[in-house]
Amino acid sequence: MRAIQMVRPEAGAAELQLDLPVPIPGPGEVLVRVAATAICGTDRHIYHWDPSLASMIQPPVVIGHEFCGHIQALGDGVRGWETGQYVSAEMHLVCGKCRACQAGNQHICERTVIAGIHQDGCFAESVVVPASNLVALDESVPPEIGAFLDALGNAVHTVQSARSIAGRHVLLSGYGAIGAMASAVVEFEGASSLTITEVSPTHLERARKWAAGCSGQTPIHIHNPAEEGEEWMKAMRDHTKGGVDVVLEMSGAKPAIDSGLEALYPGGEMMMLGLPSGADLVLANFSKNVIFKGLTMKGILGRRMFATWQEMLGLLKRGLRVEHIVTHRCGLEGFHEGIRLLDAGEAHKVIMLPSAGNPKTPISCES
Repeated sequence: MRAIQMVRPEAGAAELQLDLPVPIPGPGEVLVRVAATAICGTDRHIYHWDPSLASMIQPPVVIGHEFCGHIQALGDGVRGWETGQYVSAEMHLVCGKCRACQAGNQHICERTVIAGIHQDGCFAESVVVPASNLVALDESVPPEIGAFLDALGNAVHTVQSARSIAGRHVLLSGYGAIGAMASAVVEFEGASSLTITEVSPTHLERARKWAAGCSGQTPIHIHNPAEEGEEWMKAMRDHTKGGVDVVLEMSGAKPAIDSGLEALYPGGEMMMLGLPSGADLVLANFSKNVIFKGLTMKGILGRRMFATWQEMLGLLKRGLRVEHIVTHRCGLEGFHEGIRLLDAGEAHKVIMLPSAGNPKTPISCES
């Protein structure tokens, strides 16, 4: 089979392999034929061999962890699943025995193994996963959306970690792909207002285009703090009557985190999914903006297994629209171009269709 494999421990060493053996499912596992798979920020970090992930990977390994497809084969002992069934999968493989797992918090399992990092992932024509990690999909979920449910789960988990969204003023910092997904959830859930801050011109353009197509029931305000200075904060305080109730911090940028804490009304909440570039983070005016306001700050990791999956599938069934997140499509041959587009901020979500194209007629990334 064909697959994107990290072949050496160095930046850029992800190569399209043409003749890897099709994996065989072991006991309790299934083989899934990949219909669509999505490039995410983690894959970019792997490709660039960033220190945050390099120590976790031992090449050669097939990368990728967002996908959907159809069951090809069942390993020994698998019950309740059938070949041909349309599925996605949670690619965090947990131990089920540590204190976190025993408490129902499998998403923060201390012995997590991640497919696409610690073992072969889904940038391939087929992938093996434990049957216990499968999620059944309705045929109403298009493969291009089924491909990035992992990331949508991060967005849904972040939004729903707040006490509530409906009727509250929300600030979202960072309109990247997951920020765009979270914005869609916030608007769908009926926030009193949504303020989006972003500094990338292309992401700002996408945010404005999305907001223009919304129902208007949730007022959406979009700002570029790098250009507006403190004016955006004044405008936000005016329309919220003093500050926002919830901050969804998706960027990991120190200025955005500091501004988010400043923007929160006393008693507010900050949900933090974005990763700062360094190991340490120094917050400005911590006592004034956190302690004296009585704020809640919460770090968000992954998706709750499997409550978040069921919740986001329910949101999609109720009418949540996220098609606009997909900006480019390609075969596996387009992987390097997809990384380039994401690095340049020219794409939100790049979907790869492993069965499309072939080595002699590569499919380039197309919007």
